Amino acid sequence: GMGYFNTAYTVYGFFYILCTAGVPKSMMLVLSKHRVSKEADATDGDVVRQGVRLFFKIGLLSSLLNIICAPLIVGFIGNPGAYLSMLAVAPSILFVSLSGVLRGYLNSTERLTGIAVSQLIEGGVKLVLGLSLSAIGVRLGAPIYAISALAITGITVGSIISFIYLIVKSKNVNRDDNKGQKPLFNKRNIVREILKNSLPIAISASLLNLSSTLDLTIIIRRLVASGMSESYANSIYGNYTTLAVPMFTLVTSVLAPISTSFMPRLSESSLKGDKKKFSETFGQIFLITVLISVPASLAMFFYSFDLLDVLFSVQSSALGAELLICLSLGVCMLSMLTVVNTALESKGRIFSTVISLLVGAAVKIIVSYALIGSSYGILGAPIGSVFSYFISLIISIFALELTGVKTRAFRTCISLYLIGTLAFYFPYEFIYRRGFFASSFSSMLISLALSFALYVTLLIIVYVFLLRKSVLKINKKAY
Repeated sequence: GMGYFNTAYTVYGFFYILCTAGVPKSMMLVLSKHRVSKEADATDGDVVRQGVRLFFKIGLLSSLLNIICAPLIVGFIGNPGAYLSMLAVAPSILFVSLSGVLRGYLNSTERLTGIAVSQLIEGGVKLVLGLSLSAIGVRLGAPIYAISALAITGITVGSIISFIYLIVKSKNVNRDDNKGQKPLFNKRNIVREILKNSLPIAISASLLNLSSTLDLTIIIRRLVASGMSESYANSIYGNYTTLAVPMFTLVTSVLAPISTSFMPRLSESSLKGDKKKFSETFGQIFLITVLISVPASLAMFFYSFDLLDVLFSVQSSALGAELLICLSLGVCMLSMLTVVNTALESKGRIFSTVISLLVGAAVKIIVSYALIGSSYGILGAPIGSVFSYFISLIISIFALELTGVKTRAFRTCISLYLIGTLAFYFPYEFIYRRGFFASSFSSMLISLALSFALYVTLLIIVYVFLLRKSVLKINKKAY
């Protein structure tokens, strides 16, 4: 059933990213530009209204296109049972597009609470309604593809309710207008500015999300070609996308809003030509991201099976654990890539992110296609993803350093990985593996707690004895 659900969700996710990823960032960039520029002729309200009109048309067209092309898409993928699920989720693309405009405005005014609440509403409704409808389907004896469609309907309803909440939170947009701005403005110029920023960012973000889309088009077909039945290949794909991938994206999903919330400040520093402030802000975001992503990556690497076993069955977790171990190596890479690309977008170097992600996507296709069809099987998918993130990260860092920003990315990452590995290895080896406690779950919890405590302790020691001597050269304020 999760094979059907995730097939529809992955296709929806590609359209979702394409329609929405560039919207909030584009709105922030345009609003920041009009506030900083003395010659701006449009108010905040003008920009927001033009954004809503533009993305209503784009979102509606994308939803209709998703509905019309659903039979062709599921046929091409080789998973026709996902058809109903694709129809059920398609309307939500319109509402998430409009929500992106309002979230961009709220983010530009640093009203992050409204954005957080809207996303909690969206996720909460998706969870509660999706589970309720799927439970009803099970009791009525509905076929598994219909139950999948009922479960994914929660996403559509959640996006509608979230959008209504954002309308209420954005009702004061006209009161936030800059007093010095003129009341007359050119609508076409505003639309052109929004599209100029949103299209490259959307392409960049969709390429970053392309990993799951490529997995969808490659995995099932390659597994079937290697001799598996379609149903078994679909179940393995469902295991990978339901167990390993969500655990992997959990960390990056938590960290991504950190860089996005700082984007107005990065953009303002770039527009004013304040290189020092830009570098300081970037350094703070980057260091926070790496400090969190490194221990999260190591926790997934050392305790992959037990983390999955908490939520899923032993049989499912056995396969998912191997996949998660491979993916865990890319947690820090993807987190750093998100921060670096946000900095590039703030500097107007949007096409640099597109190039880095295009090259990464090409690497992903080649590596995954070759490995999945060999003895590696499904393990080829996470390995291909990690190679993709690594190549894209190198290119993006190089592009950012060409603008004059010293990232010290790999020095910082390697230093923290050395600290983290020491902190996690010893509790894992002497408490978890040797069964210090009768329960495996208890051993994992205590080992993890000790690992994180040791990680923080070692960071403090490094700060006191090394950082002051400028060995690591990490921004003290950010630390």
